[in-house]
Amino acid sequence: MPFSFSVWQPFRSAIFRVRIVRITAIALAMVFVASGPLVSNQLRAAQNDDEEDKPLPPEEISLRTRDDVPLKATYYPSKLGKEAVPVVMLHAARGVRGDFTALALRLQEVGHAVLAPDLRGHGDSATRSNQREFGLRRTDLAAMVTQDLEAVKSFLVDRNNDGELNIEKLCVIGLEMGSVVALNFAARDWSWPRLAIGKQGQDVKALVLVSPVWSYRGLRINEAVTHPSIQREVSVIVITGKGGAKELREAKRLYSTLERFHPPPAPEDAATQQMIWLRALPTTLQGTQLIQQKRLGVAEMIESFIKLRLTDVDLPWQKRARAL
Repeated sequence: MPFSFSVWQPFRSAIFRVRIVRITAIALAMVFVASGPLVSNQLRAAQNDDEEDKPLPPEEISLRTRDDVPLKATYYPSKLGKEAVPVVMLHAARGVRGDFTALALRLQEVGHAVLAPDLRGHGDSATRSNQREFGLRRTDLAAMVTQDLEAVKSFLVDRNNDGELNIEKLCVIGLEMGSVVALNFAARDWSWPRLAIGKQGQDVKALVLVSPVWSYRGLRINEAVTHPSIQREVSVIVITGKGGAKELREAKRLYSTLERFHPPPAPEDAATQQMIWLRALPTTLQGTQLIQQKRLGVAEMIESFIKLRLTDVDLPWQKRARAL
């Protein structure tokens, strides 16, 4: 029986549909090929944006003090150049620089240049000659101020002169023993005389003192808190857990000693002119554990304090000579 038109028609429609599908596929392939470079460029641009948003990788560095003690530290560089606030982090007794890792990364992420050293006798800076069997002596604590922190400051001055940060906005964070070292170093920094070659100090503008103590192994803060510049030029936030009676008493003693030099500003000026704070948190945690407990919000307090008293304050960058 010969094919009739009615029998052929369905086959012809099917063939037509196949051809349409093939043509569509070819057209889509051509569009994909034509737009391939554009898509690739967009992907690369997105990846580049992600890379630009990422902080620079931390750097493990070695320092050497004037009394020939090797120190290890971790440096978290900033991408803000001369706008970057330098932050030095000083651990507690038996602590290490790694105690600050989470806080350091957080502060680096908002643009700060952070340096966390292992002080002599601690962590990777401990050697057979400086790691005391029965703990640190007063001379070791004094050397942290006059030797270790001066090596740290020299490193930061070099980075300042390379345009990587603004040493004029130096902040020091100290935990327990570290708070004693921080206060004494700040007083020493403000004691350097101005020379014809330029400033030698007066760089510590803010202190974060967590679970501070009045003295540690014979090193006291008596002279530091009576220094006129510490009393009037340096912003301070004292943070402690109020569940520890001794720690709360020490924190209040330090706060009240400095508070009398800072009359409360007018309410409308409090946000920009207040220079000293006490934060007693509902916990028995102190020092290292206090800054590492996220629910207490200590990292947020520190970040806000630095922004208010350093980031948002106009302190022009300048090239510096090292302290003599």
